[in-house]
Amino acid sequence: MKLSRLGVLSAVVLVGSTFAGGLLGDRVLAGGGQLNEEMRLYTAMLAVIEQDYVEEVPADRLVSASIRQMLRTLDPHSNFFEQRDYQTMQERQKGQYYGLGISVQSIDGNITVVAPFEGTPAHRLGIRAGDIISRIEDEDARGMGIDDAVKRLRGPKGTPVRITIVREGYEDPLEFTVIRDAIPLHSVPYSFMVSPTVGYIRLTDFNETTACRPGEGDDCERELERALKKLRAQGAQAYVLDIRDNPGGLLDQAFAVSNLFMKKGQLVVFTRGRSRRDESNYITETESPWVDVPLVVLTSRHSASASEIVAGALQDHDRALIVGETTFGKGLVQTILPLRNVRGYALALTTARYYTPSGRSIQREYASTALEDYYSPLDRKACDEGSGEMKLTDAGRKVYGGDGITPDYCVEPVKPSKFVSYLIGHQAFTGFAHGFEAAGGQGQADIAGTGTRSQADSEALTLIGRDFEVNDEIRASFLSYLESRKLRFTPEQLEENRQMVDRLIEEEVVRQVFGEGEARQRSIEWDPQVQRALELVPRAKLLLGDPDGFVAERERERRLADASDPEAVARP
Repeated sequence: MKLSRLGVLSAVVLVGSTFAGGLLGDRVLAGGGQLNEEMRLYTAMLAVIEQDYVEEVPADRLVSASIRQMLRTLDPHSNFFEQRDYQTMQERQKGQYYGLGISVQSIDGNITVVAPFEGTPAHRLGIRAGDIISRIEDEDARGMGIDDAVKRLRGPKGTPVRITIVREGYEDPLEFTVIRDAIPLHSVPYSFMVSPTVGYIRLTDFNETTACRPGEGDDCERELERALKKLRAQGAQAYVLDIRDNPGGLLDQAFAVSNLFMKKGQLVVFTRGRSRRDESNYITETESPWVDVPLVVLTSRHSASASEIVAGALQDHDRALIVGETTFGKGLVQTILPLRNVRGYALALTTARYYTPSGRSIQREYASTALEDYYSPLDRKACDEGSGEMKLTDAGRKVYGGDGITPDYCVEPVKPSKFVSYLIGHQAFTGFAHGFEAAGGQGQADIAGTGTRSQADSEALTLIGRDFEVNDEIRASFLSYLESRKLRFTPEQLEENRQMVDRLIEEEVVRQVFGEGEARQRSIEWDPQVQRALELVPRAKLLLGDPDGFVAERERERRLADASDPEAVARP
């Protein structure tokens, strides 16, 4: 009897189960008779669906969905990786992939360049933010899905790919042949001085390029060490480490980053699971030159996993001040189990939980929460204290487990108005910024080969320098752009939101023309969390040199807050 495609994929599930049994032993195979019975039920269901369902069902989608639903009955983070997902995860962990060096998204059905990465093949050729990729090789890219486009743009190192680009202000499409190369996924995309004595470092990921692991030698230097040294040479005597929206990454990199700022012999994190082999203690192993530097760490509600390990360790040991929002609350440990007999697939299975040095669990409650509410809780406050057991830091400050890491100083981000959110959702600022270009070759890259500025319609592009600011002329152009897009607005709405609209125009134009780093330097001026972090640098010095004095000062603040506001909630 011929085996259908659905039957083949059912066999994939069985093979995966068999392999998992070999890997995990009695934990999987216990009750083998019951397991075999359930698998017969599963394959029978698949066969009925394939034969009798009202329309043909893509078999791979059906099997993958059933596997994922099975894992969701365990917890929100156990996951099944198909070939493309598994490859993407490995690339992120390694910190590189092979391709052009651009990030893209679909806007109105067009594959649109969000940003080129500095130093990559696309950057060197002058491909820029806002470019629309209309053709890849000889295939029309309009309406193409992002996954399909990325699959065609990536490829082996040294191989060419031909793309056609439509660029605002240019009458004819631009033709590029890009030679694919290794593209680094930087975990520290930019760093700079935010005051004469304070350095700012943006840490977006924890991958193999982030920091040197203990024991790799004195000559080892990766992205975070390079940023620290660069800023120290520029006069930095304290640092702001920004891990907002950092989703995490490799555990050993969370350990390495913590080791940079903590004393030798201090506990960073420990794990506890079902068996002894899932129990580990991570204790700093080396002395670091950064252990006595005042440090403020910025967190958001989307800082997760490895970010929470670092924030929790630094907070528990009174090493740094945490500023911003309560973190996500992802404290489950996943072990990646490749399914060797089904090449390219892997299982990320939760095998343990993370605990901070004081013993608090990082993980947020999920048992009675819908998956969409777990990932995007609408009613979650910016700085909820944990619902778990109260613990104490080294200096005796109260901290709570069970709901991520609560900051020492709660500062909410700026929230756009309903009108500004409408403009953001319709890509108004991104689209408007496409009409700007750097004057005199000041931008992210001069356009080389095809696509020189002489081809542009000079009236369609506004040439700007690094001193760009929004003025009445820019505001009038933005209003005309909104009208051309037929977006809904009134003059009163623009005037009421003038400050926020001006700031978003300036930030997006600078980002597209001069790069993410320069845009970030501009936006820091109106970022309340960064500004609060700078104000708290003297407190970080006090915490570092006199933690008891810091605790006493915080207690005085709490009493004053209670006296002036009976409902005031003191932070630990």
